[in-house]
Amino acid sequence: MTSDLSNALIDGPPDRRRRRTRAAVLDAARRLFVERGYGGTSVEELARDADIALASLYGNFPGGKAEVYAVLGCRIARDHAQRMQDALSSATGVQAAEEALTEYVRFHADEPAAFRILGLADLGPEARSDVTREAGREIADRLAAVMADVARCVSEAGVGEQATVRRTLLLAWASVNGTLALRERGLVDADTSAEMLADAQDVWIERLRRQVGTA
Repeated sequence: MTSDLSNALIDGPPDRRRRRTRAAVLDAARRLFVERGYGGTSVEELARDADIALASLYGNFPGGKAEVYAVLGCRIARDHAQRMQDALSSATGVQAAEEALTEYVRFHADEPAAFRILGLADLGPEARSDVTREAGREIADRLAAVMADVARCVSEAGVGEQATVRRTLLLAWASVNGTLALRERGLVDADTSAEMLADAQDVWIERLRRQVGTA
């Protein structure tokens, strides 16, 4: 994982005042992108909600709103990785898979904009830059490392080949992501989405138990 890169993108230069400013902007973005979406939030609103001058926002994020969005994706990926690490701290075998899937669903319930932001879904080709490309690579590395950690925790109990476990976990993740995508597009409502997510957890945990046992 390229955590040094992620921290540099999130925190910026080693200057306390600038770090506070960047944190305030990212906090504002996290709120506003949930409430209004990326397209419904202006860079002026980001500065106002962060209680900073617009010039200060651009001084920290020269790429404006698109750069804020990309760096927020890095921060959300870092938070996700930490939460998953905490969930797996004392779990192995199938229990690790259960904890991971439960935390994955819980994370997206707590962070309703994360599904789009982690995919940098709102950034069109015209908004791409060196920073957004770096952020995209960092997010991908973070998410891949999360999956590798889960597969390792399951396999360390000696209950299955890591490649097989990883494939099943990826299918489980895909089921969750597919449900989130359906909800994002308005094809299912929140209640139906919650039921589908619960069903996905049950189906894939049961499949994993059959594959590797119940250790």
